[in-house]
Amino acid sequence: MNSVADLDSGTHTGCHRVKQAYLREHIGPSDLVPSEPIYDRDISICFNAATKDPSEKTCCSKSSELSYVTAAENFLRDTIRIKNAYLKKLVMDHIVQYEERLENVIKSSFNRTSQLLIDLYDIPASAHEEALRAFYQDIRTYLKMKHVSLYGSVNDLFDSLFPYLYKFIVEGKNSSVTLSPEHIQCLKNKRQDIVPNPFGTQHYNLSHNLNKALSTAKSYLEVLTLLVETINATDHVTLTEKCQHSVTRLQYCSHCQQEVDIKPCKGFCLNSMRRCLAQLSVISSDWNGLIMSVGRVQSWMNQKYDAEHMLNHLDGKLDTAIMYALSNSNHFMDSAQQNCGFKTEINPKQAAPTGESSDSSSKSGSLRKKREIGGEMYEKILEVMKELLTSLKMFDTIADDICNQEIFYDQDINSTECWNGLTKGRYTEVVEDIPTLLTRTAMVIDPRLVSLKDKLAAMRVNLMTRYSDFDYTLDRGHFQSDSFKYGSGDYHHLTDDEDLWGINSGDDMYSGSGSGTTMEVDVVTDGPGVNLIPTKPINNFDSEDSQDPSGGSSCLTISIATVLMMTLTLTLL
Repeated sequence: MNSVADLDSGTHTGCHRVKQAYLREHIGPSDLVPSEPIYDRDISICFNAATKDPSEKTCCSKSSELSYVTAAENFLRDTIRIKNAYLKKLVMDHIVQYEERLENVIKSSFNRTSQLLIDLYDIPASAHEEALRAFYQDIRTYLKMKHVSLYGSVNDLFDSLFPYLYKFIVEGKNSSVTLSPEHIQCLKNKRQDIVPNPFGTQHYNLSHNLNKALSTAKSYLEVLTLLVETINATDHVTLTEKCQHSVTRLQYCSHCQQEVDIKPCKGFCLNSMRRCLAQLSVISSDWNGLIMSVGRVQSWMNQKYDAEHMLNHLDGKLDTAIMYALSNSNHFMDSAQQNCGFKTEINPKQAAPTGESSDSSSKSGSLRKKREIGGEMYEKILEVMKELLTSLKMFDTIADDICNQEIFYDQDINSTECWNGLTKGRYTEVVEDIPTLLTRTAMVIDPRLVSLKDKLAAMRVNLMTRYSDFDYTLDRGHFQSDSFKYGSGDYHHLTDDEDLWGINSGDDMYSGSGSGTTMEVDVVTDGPGVNLIPTKPINNFDSEDSQDPSGGSSCLTISIATVLMMTLTLTLL
C-alpha cells in the first residue's frame, strides 16, 4: 500500500491525483485505484460501463467504486451525526444534571424534614427515619418512571407519624408518656378511620401538589429522553441502496474523470440529499409539535408545580399539617381513643398554645431557610428550551443544511464549474422540494421512524392534555388517576405512573444501532392539528394550594420560553 508521501514523490501522470485523493480521504488502499485509466465493464454505479465505448477509459475500477459506496455511506452518516451532535449532547447532559439536581434536593429535603421532627416535635430519628426514608425513596422511584402511588406514599408517612404526634399531644410540657408497641401500631392502622381526620385536608393538599410537581418533572425527563431517542434513530437511520449510490455519484464519481478538486453542484446535492433523507420528514411534524408542547411543561415548572421548589418546602408543608393537628386535637382525640380501645386524660394546658404554635412555625421557617438550596437550574432549563426551539423543522431542512456547506458544495445554483453527476458543467435537472418528493415518490422508510412518529404524537397529545391552559386541579376522587375529558365526550385515562407514550419505561432510550430492516409505506401528509382540550375545567379542590397554577383564575402567565416559541414560530412560518 502506498502512502500520500510516496505518491507525492512520484511522477504526476495517469491516475496519480486520484490515488492521492483516495488516500487523503481514507477511502481505502491506493492499489484499488488503477495507475492509468482503464475500461472496467463491471462499473455500474458511477456510470453504466456496459453501454460505454471501451475506448472511454477512467480512473475507476469496480473495486474502487464499491469502496466509494462505503465511503459515501460513512460520509452521510457522519454528516448527520455531526449536525445532531450539539443538540444531542446538550439534552443528554441536561438530563444528567437535572436528575442530579433533584437527587441533591431530595437528600436535603430529607435531612431538613428529619431535623424538623426531632427539634420541634420530639420525634426521635429511630421512630421516624424508616418511614421518612421509605417516603423519599418512593419519590426517587417515581421520578425513575416506576409505578408508585404518591397519594399512598403520603398517607403511609402520615400514618407512621400520627402515633408520635398523639404522644406529643398527650405529654404536653410537663409529663412523659410511653406508648406500647400495640398502641403505636393501632394508632398507625386506624389513623384514616379517625373522625374528623387529624390532619384535615392538609395531607390531601400535600398529595396533590407533590403529585403535580413530580409528574411535571417526570414528564420533562420523559420528553427529553424521547428527544434523545429520536436523534439516535436519525443518527442510525437505514440508508437504502439507492440512497447510497446517489451519494456516491454526488461525492466520489467525479474521481473517475480525474476531477478530484471539483465541488458538486448545489442542485445536484439538493436532489441527492433530499431524496435520501426525505424519510426523516415523516417524524418532522410530530417533532415540531412536541417541541412546542414542551413549553407547556416549562411554564408549569416556572409556576407552582416546580419539583425543586416543592421538595425544598416539603418540610414546611409537613409542619403546617402537624400544626393543624395540634390546634385541632380536641376534635379528634376522643375518636382516636375509641378506635384503639384505651383512654388518656388531657389537661387543658397540655394542648399546644397559640404562642407555641407561632413559635414552632417560626423555628421551622428558620430551619427551612437555613437549609434551602437555591439554584440556577431553571435558567439551564430555559437555555435548553431555547436550543430545542431552534431545532424546529430540523428534519425537513437537514438535507439543505448539508448542501449549504460551502466547503463541500458549489453554492451557485447556476454554476458551470461544478460536478453535475456526469461531467463538469451546469446541473440542469429540476430541484424537487420535500413536499413534492413525499407526495410523488414511493418512499422507503425505516420502520423505526414510523414507530417514533407514533411515540412523538402520543407524547405530544398527552402533554397538551396534561398541561393545557385550563386548571387541572383534581378533586379527591382523581388523585390516583389523571382523567381529562376530551371534546368527544370520551375519557382519556392516564395514571400518574404511566409513561406518556405508553411503553415500558425500563427500555433504554439512549441506544441506537445501524441494524434494521426497511419497509415501503404510503406517506400520508398530516392534516390540520387538533388541540385536545377539556370541554370544561375540572372542579377545583377546595384549598388554597389547589388554585390555578398561574396564581389566579384570570391571570395569564407568559414565560420566556413561550415568547421564544411564538417568535420562532412566526419566523419559521
